Amino acid sequence: MVPHLRLWLIALWASSVAGAVVIAGLVLGHYEWATFLWAAVFGLLIGVPAALLNWVRLRPNRARQVGVLGQVPPDRT
Repeated sequence: MVPHLRLWLIALWASSVAGAVVIAGLVLGHYEWATFLWAAVFGLLIGVPAALLNWVRLRPNRARQVGVLGQVPPDRT
């Protein structure tokens, strides 16, 4: 099960990055569907790793125990 903090961070980071890309695209005059597609791609590619790294910073002791992706290393079972 994915912890709630991690889910919230992923959603916030991905939507924030995607929103910034949409705003930048609209300001530059790109009013087609591709702007929103690129925003979704950038939101996932940048937002998910940023959220996971932010989670590691917010929960350093827990991250040391279970790792970045929440999987217990084989030597700690």
